[in-house]
Amino acid sequence: MATLRLVTPAKIRDLQRALYLRAKKDPKFRAYALYDKVYRKDVLAHAYALVRANRGAPGPDGKTFEEIEERGIEDLHNELHEELKTKTYRPGPVRRVYIPKLNGGERPLGVPNVRDRAAQMAVKLLLEPLFEADFDCDSYGFRPKKDAHRALDAIHNALSQGMCWVLDADVTACFDSIPHERLMKTVAERVVDGSMLALVKMFLEAPVVDERDGGRPRKNAEGTPQGGVIARWSKRRYELEYPEWKLVHGNALRLRHGLEPWYWSPALRAALSRREGRTSR
Repeated sequence: MATLRLVTPAKIRDLQRALYLRAKKDPKFRAYALYDKVYRKDVLAHAYALVRANRGAPGPDGKTFEEIEERGIEDLHNELHEELKTKTYRPGPVRRVYIPKLNGGERPLGVPNVRDRAAQMAVKLLLEPLFEADFDCDSYGFRPKKDAHRALDAIHNALSQGMCWVLDADVTACFDSIPHERLMKTVAERVVDGSMLALVKMFLEAPVVDERDGGRPRKNAEGTPQGGVIARWSKRRYELEYPEWKLVHGNALRLRHGLEPWYWSPALRAALSRREGRTSR
């Protein structure tokens, strides 16, 4: 189910805008005082509301949204606030589940506990504005106000301009193979707050529980399990590790949805047609 459109509280929106504008103005800007914002109760409350709107299954602890809310959402907010403030917070393990893929294979997903999803979302609310300043306008994957529908609009506009060849590239097991060390280096390019970096690292290294592997917590040495809040955000950040792919023709359009690039170019079409010895559309 798609995320409900929730209104960002004014104080959080103003903070996000200030972070974005500062980063956009100075490409070398690094935020040094973010961690104290993570455990703000208004940030945690909005983070939980966003996670709740996404719904989703419970994590390894089995606690559902309904059970948490029956106990009282304030209890969860207070627990996370105190644990994050005193730096005693430790994320729980991630439950591994598998869903079928269109090609007949399976896609592994990682389902964190609800409380950990809320903590991840609080981090995302603060880091995302910094990283948004670094992304190209042609990147559409998992970004605010940019999605697959807007990418399709760009495709439609490209086709109307005479671009009719599509080169669709896919990165195999992208989420599972992202190296933690390189990812953390890209995060550190915008964040110098050691406590915030340590929290992000804990999310990445949270153990994985896979029933197919006996159900024992297993260390997560690389990758970011697809399914949690931190997964899509970290994948987007890791995009910046990839060099910019340019075409020699000036009339080529390049789009990205995640790490996968799409190109439209009449010249590319002609080149591929010559190589195949035929013309197709």
